[in-house]
Amino acid sequence: MAASAAVLAIAGGAVLGLAGPADAHNYLIASTPKVDGTLTALPKAFEITTNDKLLDIGGSGSGFAYRIVGPDKKYYEDGCVDIDGPSMTTPAALGASGKYQVEWQIVSADGHTVSDEYPFTWKAPAGFTPAKGSTTPPTCARAGSSSSETTTGTASGDADSPATDALWIGAGGIVVVAAIVAVLLLLRRRPSPSPDDDPDPDAPDA
Repeated sequence: MAASAAVLAIAGGAVLGLAGPADAHNYLIASTPKVDGTLTALPKAFEITTNDKLLDIGGSGSGFAYRIVGPDKKYYEDGCVDIDGPSMTTPAALGASGKYQVEWQIVSADGHTVSDEYPFTWKAPAGFTPAKGSTTPPTCARAGSSSSETTTGTASGDADSPATDALWIGAGGIVVVAAIVAVLLLLRRRPSPSPDDDPDPDAPDA
């Protein structure tokens, strides 16, 4: 029984180890503009803030992206992002009033890419001069910066998703089932003590 308990404990630990990466991903806690919010004045920058520090190796911004897609399907960002602790920002620019879409991608503290998107509404103030936008995703023109075309937000195939997490959890369940089957087979194969092996209490001492 002690051996069985040990095997089950190891199997349970394996499941927790597999599910761990899914639980460690950064997640959105605040943003400018807000999710499904309405902007009536252009902010200094658009921002994504997560629950943990972002992993920006070498300070290059590789793996990060922030896109603003307008109602005309044009892009209203310059392709450049700044990472500071748990936050990512990009310069703010918008066109005419209407429904816009934010598409973002970050590298979380555990090294996995996480991406998502959300809508917001832009109501331009009087006298506002709309930006022209771009028909293709802009590439950051800063010296030494990486191309935004390699980090395409929600269009990226490398980002983790709930489906990926489900695969990890499903694999953990298979480990548990296999461990339980192994324990049952070991218990069934265990030979029962033979009656001939039991000492005869009435036999004379040698």
